[in-house]
Amino acid sequence: MIRTSKMSAPTPPAERAAVAVPAEEDERSVDLGRRFFNAKTLASFLFGVAIIVTLFRVTSIHPDEIWQQLRQVDGRIYALAALSYCLTFPVRGFRWQRLLQNVGPRLPVLHLTEVIFLSWFVNSVLPGKVGDIYRGYLLRREYGVSFSRTVGTVVAERVVDLMGLILLLGTTGYLVLRHRVSPLVDQMLFGGWIGLAALVIGMLLIYRFGERLVSFFPDKVQANYTKFAHGTFSSLKNPPVLGVLTLLAWAAEAGRLYFVMQALHVGIGPLAALFTVAAISLALIVPTPGGLGGVEAAFVGVLAVFGIPLQLALAVALLDRLISYYSLIAFGLPAFLLTRRGK
Repeated sequence: MIRTSKMSAPTPPAERAAVAVPAEEDERSVDLGRRFFNAKTLASFLFGVAIIVTLFRVTSIHPDEIWQQLRQVDGRIYALAALSYCLTFPVRGFRWQRLLQNVGPRLPVLHLTEVIFLSWFVNSVLPGKVGDIYRGYLLRREYGVSFSRTVGTVVAERVVDLMGLILLLGTTGYLVLRHRVSPLVDQMLFGGWIGLAALVIGMLLIYRFGERLVSFFPDKVQANYTKFAHGTFSSLKNPPVLGVLTLLAWAAEAGRLYFVMQALHVGIGPLAALFTVAAISLALIVPTPGGLGGVEAAFVGVLAVFGIPLQLALAVALLDRLISYYSLIAFGLPAFLLTRRGK
């Protein structure tokens, strides 16, 4: 079981009655060991590996060709890529603090940064974005914060990220690719703007009619929805601040990819790196842990638009994922075990 922090504040009786998630249901929802050692997780990993194997077969690239590219990497510049990636966590921690502060207590940025890192680790080894639910679980256990309200702030964070992602995709796509004719780019940009419109309309509909829809459900569901809606919509105060922090977070992600490509002597500028990061992030919807397979395939497709050879694109994908995916597992697992947050 997770140890309750000494800083924890007891949940008021009224709030306990409102959120009332039975302990057994709460434990099942975050029983990460059970979720990892099951057929669904194994199938998702196998699916991701199958995508990577298919990618090599379709492109007819031999691993030796990738190795030749990797031997040319500049280690010092690659270290800057890792540093840039690390910076995204405190920025996201500070942004989450602002979201939570809008609906509840002000929690330490350092602790929230740690929770985000652990949740990203969970998302890297489990399909279905279980790490997002895990964040709500940890804050409830360690600070007594409402689970439903916390998950609402995580949803708000995801919405802000997605809106920023689509805006960056459209803006940078126009700036760096307006002279390139590619059906892939056209479809990507068109799909991005359609997705943004659907997201905004969906949020407005939930905000306007959500309470009416849940009124047909039991009282406990209505109470949980009220907490969730409050966490989602009320946390989105001070949009300019949230927008700046979101831009900084994506800039750190783009910096990671930019330095990876510079380490491999790929002649792509910062704006193109930002576009590429935004484009490949859409591949995270693939139902595999951490987008395994889907992100690698997206790298090849997007970098091909810039005229990058397939073997070099795969080398970029491997080095970038070494930082953004495999390092999460390598460092996240011991952190996960040492903090005793497995249950």
